[in-house]
Amino acid sequence: QSKTPVDKHGSRLHGEASLYTYHYRDAADGKIKEYTMESLANIAKFVEKAGKFYPLNPVIPGYPNDVPAELSSLARYLVAAENCSGSWPAAPDSPVAAEYLFEMTAVMGQEMKHLPVYMVSPLTLGGDSLDIVVSNSSRLESFYTFSMPNMGVTTPMNISMGLAVVLAEVAGGAILVEKLTGLEGVIRPNLLPFDFKYFNIAFGSPEKFIYEQASVELLGYIKDEEPDYSSTNIHTWGKEPDGRTGLEKGMMIMAGAMAGARRFYCIGTQSLDEVFDPLQMIQDLEGIVFAQRILDGLDADEVEDTLLEELEEGISAGFVSSDRSLDDYASYLASPDFSPKDNLQKWLQDGEKSSVEVLKEIYDKIDRTESTYVLEKEKQQELRKIFDRAMKAVGQ
Repeated sequence: QSKTPVDKHGSRLHGEASLYTYHYRDAADGKIKEYTMESLANIAKFVEKAGKFYPLNPVIPGYPNDVPAELSSLARYLVAAENCSGSWPAAPDSPVAAEYLFEMTAVMGQEMKHLPVYMVSPLTLGGDSLDIVVSNSSRLESFYTFSMPNMGVTTPMNISMGLAVVLAEVAGGAILVEKLTGLEGVIRPNLLPFDFKYFNIAFGSPEKFIYEQASVELLGYIKDEEPDYSSTNIHTWGKEPDGRTGLEKGMMIMAGAMAGARRFYCIGTQSLDEVFDPLQMIQDLEGIVFAQRILDGLDADEVEDTLLEELEEGISAGFVSSDRSLDDYASYLASPDFSPKDNLQKWLQDGEKSSVEVLKEIYDKIDRTESTYVLEKEKQQELRKIFDRAMKAVGQ
């Protein structure tokens, strides 16, 4: 029987892009380029259209680089509202952006009531995220504390001690910010493995997944609740949609799905959050669909009450008007374009098509469709006015 209940509230596996990318790979020429307002809008529109083909939330995958840095998160929200039907990122990165983002979210009928305070590991409270929450505490209802401690670098090289540092950072930060603001704080403990060979966080590794689970279990223990492992990210340091990224992201998807995760962040991202690649997004989503089929299992076959009547009708018609195998085929076996089941001879005859070429064909198919989302003209005009005022405020 099906192991995953089917509903519209996120119990099906689905993906989301990362908000924090500054570069993208152009599907037309394969080159890595910086986002501009225009190119980010085109990519956001593609993500919106991809939602017709795959299970994803239409999250805008990055920031534009052709605006002042302190307004990049405001510009990101503007582009998202103009091109995506939802998931608009109410996540200001600077105090000045926060001021105008409160106005933009009001135009879109969205509330910005819960913001992060990013702790600087080890054990440091400060930065723009703290300033935003403290200066806007009267507008907020709550906040959460989050840090990215690296095992053996900003924590001792020991799991228990590492988790103790994690807890001290997020819980200590939450207590201090609650005292400063009077808001209710939520903690999000997190511990990351560090690769001393490359001197970098070991995203895309089994250890990252295991440490993440340990952090979730720690929070569940503190709250005396079942661990909430409803989401995970599928970061990789891979740079293109190849075997490495397929392996690392695919294993993260499958392991996460088996552990209960239903939302997978960072689809399409490569080199941590440095590059968004639409072909990578398609490959990641194919992996999510693959995992969903495994979770669904098989439903028990049922014989319809009308089977005898169908047989008699088929006999009288010579079985030329019915083919039960073809009628029911799709419910028994998915046959995605990304995973053709051709043999070697057929593959050679068809030009030895690579998996990247197949991804490009799927990309073109999605890109040719029309986006049905259109932001109301009045809202667009109001958002543009707010953005223009913000630009003038920073001297642009």
